[in-house]
Amino acid sequence: MSLPSTFIYTHRVCYADTDAAGFIYHARYLDIFERSRAEWLAQKNLSPSKLITEFKILMPVRELQMEFHKPGRLDDMLHIDQVIERRSRAQVSVRQTAKRATLKASMELELIASALINIVCLDVDTLKPKAFPDFLFAAE
Repeated sequence: MSLPSTFIYTHRVCYADTDAAGFIYHARYLDIFERSRAEWLAQKNLSPSKLITEFKILMPVRELQMEFHKPGRLDDMLHIDQVIERRSRAQVSVRQTAKRATLKASMELELIASALINIVCLDVDTLKPKAFPDFLFAAE
């Protein structure tokens, strides 16, 4: 069951995001998606450091798959969203997409890149799997 996010992160592509051809460098999408997840946590009054100190959990990326659909360019305004595709006790699979507004009159969003990111929840001290806190995925 997919749970759509009501949180959209926007990112303006700057010069540092691009390669010599003027396209978004492929590895920069990982940074952009990470910032989106960090802002999603901040919206819930959480942060990675708060999760570590108060809840004793880490949430490292275990695995990811990326697809590049169209080249993103300097000054593009990207809309990043996330959808939880699967969740178990100690692992969550999040689909993140980067879309940009097109020049069409409808201003529909055009898919630029997507990733399926598997994140695990680990205990800070033992580095063993630990259940995600339920409040993390409570309805927004």
